[in-house]
This record gives sequence, structure tokens and C-alpha cells, in this order.
Amino acid sequence: MRHLVALSRRLSFSRAAEDLGLSQSALTRSIQALEQQVGMRLFDRDRAGVSLTPQGQVVVGRAKALLTQADDFERQLRQTARGEEGRVSFGMAPLPAWTLLPAALSERLSAAPALTNEVVVRNVEALWPLLIAGDIEFFVSAEGQVPDAPLVRAETLGNFPVTLIVRAGHPLLTGDCQDAAFPVLLSSRATANVAIFDDLRKWAAGPPHVIEDYGTLVTLTKTTDAIWVSSAYSVAQDLAAKVLHALGPLRTGAPQSFRMVIYSLDRRSQSPGMQRLKQAFRQRIQGLENALRI
Repeated sequence: MRHLVALSRRLSFSRAAEDLGLSQSALTRSIQALEQQVGMRLFDRDRAGVSLTPQGQVVVGRAKALLTQADDFERQLRQTARGEEGRVSFGMAPLPAWTLLPAALSERLSAAPALTNEVVVRNVEALWPLLIAGDIEFFVSAEGQVPDAPLVRAETLGNFPVTLIVRAGHPLLTGDCQDAAFPVLLSSRATANVAIFDDLRKWAAGPPHVIEDYGTLVTLTKTTDAIWVSSAYSVAQDLAAKVLHALGPLRTGAPQSFRMVIYSLDRRSQSPGMQRLKQAFRQRIQGLENALRI
């Protein structure tokens, strides 16, 4: 078909052969073979040159359409292989969604506008059955919240520091907190660590409040005396602007950081879209680590 279209454009075997990088005899044999295959003349040849027959005009028009479709198909295959086209469905727990998703998706929307991202933000208890059922390709959450299962692949994206976050001017920062008690905020029950609450016990006004919406958690921390158990990565900009502050290191045996993990089914190959997102998440975590170190 490419030989056919090239000759129809040039109406010269020598010029069409040059365009195609073929010898003139090779192009002649190709066109003759095509005419024999379809059982009709597509070109007339005489001393005046080469011209399309009426049947040839119909065939060339169809060949051009098919070649355009083939070129589009090859382009689509290349883009899909690079994670630039298609669809990727995945889940995020509230903390990584708030911390990683905007920056990662901003980069991917710019780099791969033809790739459809379908994201669900829920707690791990809701994400787990979606992964097992194949409704999502992967989900991201803190380590240690999923059941041990041989069919699941867990890959570390990076470490998040455990941080106690309070507003600017909080009594714990000014020292004006003798015999005071403050609400404690969590994003999920899974973040409740006994050692952490041993450290907070003398300040806590009752049991912790579990709120999965990060916008609400940020607002409450900025406008009340609550202590938010989270990660500095989740409010890096507010910490840099000194709107929020991190309390000193925990003094108990509580872990100082936790691993953020991407979970997927071991039996399922990872799509190019997932691989690109995984890279974007890791770059975001590294960027936050560098920014807070500075």
C-alpha cells in the first residue's frame, strides 16, 4: 500500500522509488504483484508517463485511509508502552493522597494528557478489596496496614517522618501549658501507636479524634490547640511558612518514621502508567526530604 500511494503521488516509477529507498525495478515488481493479486490494472503506463486508472483512484483512496489508521495505531502503541495513553486505576490512602497526589498528577497530566487517571481515596480497609477484585491496579498507604498475603507485591516508595504538628503560637511552643490538655488528631486508626500516645498522654485531652479528610485536619490544626499526629511531609509548605510547627522528637521508643508503600497484585504485570506514577511518587518524596532538610 505504501508503494501504491507513493507511485500515485509521484506518477513516476523512478521518483517514487527514490522516495521509498527502493530500486525502480523493485517498485515495478511490487506494483505488478499488487495488480495481479487484485486482478485489475491500477496504473496505465505509456510514453506519456504513468496515470491512475479509475479503479486505481478508488484503491488509492482506501489505501491512504488504511495507512493513516495504521500510523495512528503504531503511534498509540508507542504512547501506551511509554505510559502516555490508556487508563490507570489506582487508590491512595488519605495521607499519601494529600501529600503526593497533586504534584505527581500535575506532572503526569502535563507529560501524558491522553492517559486517563482514575483515583479513589479511601482508607486501607476499603482499598484492599478493590485491589483483590482487580478494580484498581495498585494502592499507596503506610506500611503494616494490609494483611499478610502471598499474592501481594509491596514496594517501598520512601520514608515519612512521624511528626507532631501544632499551630503557630501553640501553648506547647510558648511554654504556657502547665496542666493543660489538648485534643489529639489522627487521619486513621491505623496511625495510632501505643508508644506515640505514651509520649502524648500528659497532654492529651481524652482519646484521639480520627478524621480522614486532610483539609479538615489542616484547618483544625491551624485554628485550634489540637496536636496532629501526622508527617511533616503532609504540611511542608505550612511548616516552611511557619504557619504550622513541628514539636520536638518523640522521647519514647516510638518509631521516628514509617515506610510509604505501593501495593499491587504479584500475579499482575505493572502497566507503564503505574511505573511512571511510581517514579513520580518517589521523586516527590525525595523532593520533600531535600526541602525539609534545607
